[in-house]
Amino acid sequence: MSANRSTYLLAALLSVLAARGLAPEALDPWRGWAAFKQFVREAAEQPDHGVSVQIYPLADRHPIRLVLLRQVLVPEGDRLEPVGGVVCEFWFAPRRWTPAAWDAWTFDSRSFDRFVDLVEQHPTFTDLLTTRPLATAVRWEHA
Repeated sequence: MSANRSTYLLAALLSVLAARGLAPEALDPWRGWAAFKQFVREAAEQPDHGVSVQIYPLADRHPIRLVLLRQVLVPEGDRLEPVGGVVCEFWFAPRRWTPAAWDAWTFDSRSFDRFVDLVEQHPTFTDLLTTRPLATAVRWEHA
C-alpha cells in the first residue's frame, strides 16, 4: 500500500474531527463516534475494506480500550489482505466489573447502517460512550 493512501485516510479523519472542533487527544466518545461514522461514509470504497468497533478489557481492574478501526486492504493474488488502518482509540478507567471483550465488523452486517445499529445497541459500547475517557488518540496502525 502506498504511503499516500494511509496519509490520505488519516488526514481525512483528522479533517472531520477538526471541522467539528474536536481534538484527537481529547475526544468526547459520543462526538468522536459521530465523527468516525461520518469519516467512514465519506471514505467508503468497494469492496468494503472493513470497519470495526472493538472493546478490549486488558484485565480485571485495568483500563478498558475502545477501538474504532477503518481497515485498509490490498490485493494479494486472489485475496484482499489487511495492511493497516486508521484507528480512533479511547482508554477508560477500570470498572467494578470487567466487561467481556467484544468486536463487530461491517463484513458481518448487510449495510453500514445495520452495523451502526448493532454497535449502538451493545450495552458496554453505550456505557463507554457516556463515560469520560482517560486518554484518546487517532493514528495509523500497521497490520
